[in-house]
Amino acid sequence: MIQLEHVSKRFEAGGQTVEAVKDVSLHIEKGSIAGIIGFSGAGKSTLARCVNLLERPTEGRVIVGGSELTALSGRQLREKRKKIGMIFQHFNLFASRTVYGNVAYPLKGRSKGEIDQKVRSLLELVGLSDKAEAYPSQLSGGQKQRVAIARALASNPEVLLSDEATSALDPETTQSILRLLKEVNRALGVTILIITHEMQVIKEICSQVYVMEGGRIVEQGDVFQVFAVPRQAVTRRFVDSTSHLSRIQELLDDPARPIKLNPGDYLFRLNYLERSTSEALISNISRRFELDVNILLGSIELIDGNPLGGLVVVAGGGHDKIAAAAEYLSKRNVQVEVISHG
Repeated sequence: MIQLEHVSKRFEAGGQTVEAVKDVSLHIEKGSIAGIIGFSGAGKSTLARCVNLLERPTEGRVIVGGSELTALSGRQLREKRKKIGMIFQHFNLFASRTVYGNVAYPLKGRSKGEIDQKVRSLLELVGLSDKAEAYPSQLSGGQKQRVAIARALASNPEVLLSDEATSALDPETTQSILRLLKEVNRALGVTILIITHEMQVIKEICSQVYVMEGGRIVEQGDVFQVFAVPRQAVTRRFVDSTSHLSRIQELLDDPARPIKLNPGDYLFRLNYLERSTSEALISNISRRFELDVNILLGSIELIDGNPLGGLVVVAGGGHDKIAAAAEYLSKRNVQVEVISHG
C-alpha cells in the first residue's frame, strides 16, 4: 500500500544543506498499522510529509495504492491526495466552524443529503454524535482529535497518516484515541501509518515498526521482535524509556539503598525473547535447581497477547546450580545477563 524507494529529502537553509531524510526504503502492507518512531530531529515528520508529497522528495520514488505519486502531475497528485488522510498533533480544526462543519469541509461539491449522511455516520463512528453543533473551543483535546479523525476519513481515504496525533493528550485520552484508530482500521480497512516518539503508542497499536535516527531507518520489523531484541542503541533507549529494568544501575550506585549480594549470589537480568512464555520459569528454576530467587524489578507487558519485558533477580545457591539454571533459561529463549555477583 505504501512503498518508498530510496527516498531522500534535502533542504537549503542559510547557505547550508540539511539532509532530513537519507535513502529511506520501506514497504507497508495494505490494511496494516505501522509505526515510525524516533527522537526529535530524527526526520520522521519530514518522511511522513513525503508520503503524501506535502514535501516532494529530493530523490527516490513514493508509491501509494499502486500509484507513483512522484510521477504525477499537479492535478493528478491533488486527486490522489484525497485518498490519503492526515491527522496532526494540534488538530488543525476551523475555530469558526462547528464539529459538523469541520467534518463536512472535505465533502464540498456533494449533495446536501449525501454530506449529511456521511458526516453523521462519521460522528457516530468517533463517538461524537451529540457534539455536531459544538465548536472546537467547547471540546476537550481528545474530542478535538476525534473530530480531526472524522474529517480525515470524510473522503474515504485508503491511507491515514497520524503525525504525533497523541503527543498533546493525557495518557487516558491517548488510549481512547488509539482504540478508535484500531476500530477505524478494523471497520474500514484503512492502512494507518503512525509517526511518534512514544514507544507506548507503537507497542499498543502497531504490528510493524521502523526506527529512525539521523534521517535514516536504522532498525525495522515486527514490533515484538524489534523491541524484544533491539540491535541498535537508539532502539534500546526507547525500550529502556518504558521499562523499570534499566533502573537497576541506579539502585546499585545508590549508597542509601544498597543491594547486598551474599557470597555466591548472582544479580541477573532476564529478558523474554519468545512470543509465548506460559511456563512458570522462576518457580521452576527455584525448585529444579534448589535456588533462592528474589525478584527485585519486573517489567512485563503483553503485545498481541505475548509477554515482552523481563525481570531483575538475585539468585543464590552455588555457582554450578546457577550456571545450570542459566543454561535452562537460555534454552527456553530467555536471555540471561549477569549484572553483578557476590
